[in-house]
Amino acid sequence: MTKYLLVFLLVLATALTGFGQTQTNTRAQSYYHFSKARLLDDQGQASEAIDEYKKALELDPNNSLIISEMAQSYLRNNRLREATDTATKAIAIDPDNIEAHKLLTTIYLQAIGRANAQQPPSAETINGAIHEFEEIIRIDPTERQSFLMLGRLYQIKGDRDKAKEIYQKFLGVEPGSEEGATALAKLHMEAGNYKEAAELLEAFVKQRPDSDTALQTLGEAYSEMQEYAKAAEAYRRAGELDPDDVEIKKAEAQALFLADRLEDAAKLYNELSKAEPEDGVALLRLGQIYRRQMKYDLARQHLQNAAQAFPDSVEVQFNLVMLDRDEGRLEDALKRANEILKKTEKSNGRYTEAEKQNRRIFLINQAILNQTLGNYDAAVRTFLDVKALTNEKDGRVDALIIETYRAAKNLDKAIQYAEQALAESADNRQLKVVHADLIAEKGRLDEGIKALQQMQKGNDGDLDILSAMVGIYQRGKKYDQAQGVLTTAIQRFPNEEQVYFLQGSLHEKQKKYDEAEKAFRKALEFQKDDPAVLNYLGYMFAVRGIHLEEAEAMVQKAVQTDPTNGAYLDSLGWVYYKQNRLDRAEEYLKKAVIFVNSDPDVHDHLGDLYFKTKRYDEARNEWNKSLQLSTEAEDIAKVKKKLDDLKTIRAARK
Repeated sequence: MTKYLLVFLLVLATALTGFGQTQTNTRAQSYYHFSKARLLDDQGQASEAIDEYKKALELDPNNSLIISEMAQSYLRNNRLREATDTATKAIAIDPDNIEAHKLLTTIYLQAIGRANAQQPPSAETINGAIHEFEEIIRIDPTERQSFLMLGRLYQIKGDRDKAKEIYQKFLGVEPGSEEGATALAKLHMEAGNYKEAAELLEAFVKQRPDSDTALQTLGEAYSEMQEYAKAAEAYRRAGELDPDDVEIKKAEAQALFLADRLEDAAKLYNELSKAEPEDGVALLRLGQIYRRQMKYDLARQHLQNAAQAFPDSVEVQFNLVMLDRDEGRLEDALKRANEILKKTEKSNGRYTEAEKQNRRIFLINQAILNQTLGNYDAAVRTFLDVKALTNEKDGRVDALIIETYRAAKNLDKAIQYAEQALAESADNRQLKVVHADLIAEKGRLDEGIKALQQMQKGNDGDLDILSAMVGIYQRGKKYDQAQGVLTTAIQRFPNEEQVYFLQGSLHEKQKKYDEAEKAFRKALEFQKDDPAVLNYLGYMFAVRGIHLEEAEAMVQKAVQTDPTNGAYLDSLGWVYYKQNRLDRAEEYLKKAVIFVNSDPDVHDHLGDLYFKTKRYDEARNEWNKSLQLSTEAEDIAKVKKKLDDLKTIRAARK
């Protein structure tokens, strides 16, 4: 092509010498220099090309096309100032010279691209780019990329309304545009309007079900809305359209995980892990999934592999803390938690907000581990560290400290701290309820009830206050007063599951088992998988030795929801005991003792199991622990009789 152009120029130059200096001749000479300039440009001879452009312009000074081509030559050689001035001159001669406008947008976009957080693009640059793209659209309304860039520039400028207007105008010109729909949706998402973005994309994918990009963006919108099941479905559809896109599969797996569809998430993460064996994220998620499914060996295997992939990851180490805890390896969990806190500690005590939140989580788990192990003073010190770190004033950490003193059976200290916390936050409702409950437990029942009565406001918040009053009366065995308050609560809050749970518990304490079952089943009508209700009803069946298969299913579901809840573990162990599945009973009762070592009933149950399996020394030890922890006369008498019977048996054996 270059050879033929050179021949043409030589022929043209020869022909021109035979003509007079007419206007046509002048334009022909100008075209000759222009064509030669293009040829030289193609050959990389920039300076010579510019000279030829200038010669062409001397003969045809108002030719906007020649000027814009010269501007392009300047731009190709990074002579930005000359390129800008020359393109501007071309536009002054011909405002509709679209190539000159495009050249200026290129220069502006390069300047914007070089900007960073420390040196953001100037308003002049952004406005200049906006002006040029608006001119391009004016000249050619079908310039789709210019519409999209113009909308994006208005987003950068912070004018979301104008950006929205541009995208909507573009969709009016090209209604099936995937880029236009996703750009407008992302604009909504940047503004926090995730619902609007999802609605826009849902409508779009009905018209364009083949748009994987729109479906992927829809998944992102639903994820931001925490509607993870819908997000997973959108990602699944996007993945079907583009099965080789690994990032879509990862997004779907994450959405399934967050939607608690653990089996589906595990299947997809296993596929990802096989495709990329070093993918630490897939290994971490599989570890988390298997932990929640109580498949602890698999969980440890995957988390240890994740630790190899991410040796410095605090998240992986923290998940190993949770795994140690769930398995009942509390000392190991505490040691690992201490290591994390030491590793992430800053000597100057200055943490970002994100670092503060992470450290808060680590500290609270360290404190709870200490509390579970009976290290109550250490737990309190850590909770106080949490308060100092976050400067929390809402009473949540104070309530944890109070509960720690309560677990240590130090009611005086719990009351003292509650009063100290109330002095700092006199209007804190949660602390007032806790304080009233404490003084009632200490023996000042009427005073506690009166304090709660004075807190009632005649609004929905009264439910918690009435519930606390029921608890105080029930603990004091004042069942008629408890029922009176509960009847009021049911009348005022007939659609709240909580009141029926309380009713079931109150009936059970009075051994009104049929009425208790009805109340618990009523509670389950409101929330069928409530672990507290399932556990209580299942345990009640186990104690009575009835409906044991149903009891097992109920309590298993409760344990799966909270595998470190000692009460749930004890209930499941007792169900197995009643089914004479003693190996399973022992597994869960031993684990229950780890998590609620101060509960006399758990030690009593484990003692019964040891007795039934003829391990009399172990039975005596557990019953003695139960006796030391018991406060109820009826329970103390029952355990003493077991110990006396055991002595008789042992004496008869001698």
